[in-house]
Amino acid sequence: MPAMTTLITPAENRFFLLSEQARRHTTLQQISGLLRDHVTVKADSDFLPITVRNLIMHDHADWLTACSQEWQLLASLPYVVTASDDRKAWHHCELCHKPVRYEYHVQNKRNHQELIVGSECVKKFMNAETRYLMVITTEDNFYAAAQYQTLTAQVPVVPTIMFKQPLLPQLPSDIRPQVHQVRTDTSTTVTTYLRRKTAELPLLALKPTLRTYDQLVVQEKQAIADRVAATKKQHQLAQQQAQQSAQQAAVKAETDLRQSQPYQHYLKRLAAIIVERPARNTAKGQFSKLNMTPPLKTLLNSYQFGLMVTEYAQTGRIQVRRLAMLNRDFVADLDQVTRTLDQQQTTRFYDDVFNSCWGWTYHQATAQLADWQRLLATRWGAKLSLAWFEQLARLTSAITIKAALGDAATPLKTALTKRLAEQPQLTPIPRTRLSKAELREFCQRELAASDSSTVFKQTFDRYYQLAPARQALYHETLGYYYVAQHSSGDHQAALQRLQWLLKH
Repeated sequence: MPAMTTLITPAENRFFLLSEQARRHTTLQQISGLLRDHVTVKADSDFLPITVRNLIMHDHADWLTACSQEWQLLASLPYVVTASDDRKAWHHCELCHKPVRYEYHVQNKRNHQELIVGSECVKKFMNAETRYLMVITTEDNFYAAAQYQTLTAQVPVVPTIMFKQPLLPQLPSDIRPQVHQVRTDTSTTVTTYLRRKTAELPLLALKPTLRTYDQLVVQEKQAIADRVAATKKQHQLAQQQAQQSAQQAAVKAETDLRQSQPYQHYLKRLAAIIVERPARNTAKGQFSKLNMTPPLKTLLNSYQFGLMVTEYAQTGRIQVRRLAMLNRDFVADLDQVTRTLDQQQTTRFYDDVFNSCWGWTYHQATAQLADWQRLLATRWGAKLSLAWFEQLARLTSAITIKAALGDAATPLKTALTKRLAEQPQLTPIPRTRLSKAELREFCQRELAASDSSTVFKQTFDRYYQLAPARQALYHETLGYYYVAQHSSGDHQAALQRLQWLLKH
């Protein structure tokens, strides 16, 4: 933009300040003080902030349009032609201050203030309605402005039909020709009426056109309503689709999380604490040591976990219904995993009691004692004693064992009685799961007592019955281990293979 570009001329300045209503109800009011202090505003004026310059450049045309609607030709004296040829005798235009021979008198519709304006300023500052009346008043009928005001007082919609741009813009394109015809017919009728002095209003001639216009207005309202309804429906559909997509994404994210290995591992770690039924503070301390990252960390806090531990110890279930903020699926998953683990550990405890007393063959008394001490340290063995284990271990038949258990119906008696019925010969109850630590312990206990690799493996099969593929893998491991331990040759490869199998 050239440095000397004029943004607001003196004539525009006066026009803006005189148009009070428009100035108060547009962004023009933001620069009222600047207009009073500075007659001319240029792009490079020192007093002009960049934000104000941008405002003027953006809204200047809108200001002119808004202000032009505030003025009309003075009906009683629309224009005067000065008879003298002497320019010094002419009045000056009250906007541009130039002498004008043809004076057009305009009036503010709001405050009735009157101005003398030259023809060029009328063309520049006045609206299409005023310019239209200026031509007819000057060329055809001095009383045209007064007649026009009388007509529009009776038919207020005439200025809208003739001058509003665009007219009925929301109508479909196939109806636009009718709109154009209504404007043309109305303009023709009104112009014919204004070109001669008359007191007779052209109401009859306008009636068909106005009827058509009213129909078009109704059609446009319906078109707008239909478009709004369609837009609303489209918006609602988009919202529904967005919500559905968000719900599907959330469901997928939750499903993926619940099926993930870290999630399942987290449930098992929590369940391992809960089934031990520790005191709440102890449980919260153990929970705080679990190093979990989001989103797992956001599923549960220490307080909630403490309530779960207490509830499970009291009811054998995890529900915590009063904690509304908890994810219900997570609670259900944890409850299931905890109860499954509890059942597994309970079954394992009673199996181990049976095996440690009668099923397993101990080659050293210290090994049996170690197993009993391990069982006594669990919550199921809290009410038992080492003497109790020693007394039972000395019994060698199912009948004497049942008699020693007594008549009282306790979970321990029920569990051991069931196992005695299933294993009347006091043979081992095979385990269906095996950890690395248990495998190492088995190797250490049974290697020296096994005369051959075959015996070594047979003993393993008496104690453990895993899935076929898993059982075969451990057979291979035990074979390598036995050879490595009993051969005098260099079996580093066998040892490496063994170490690999024990780690995986």
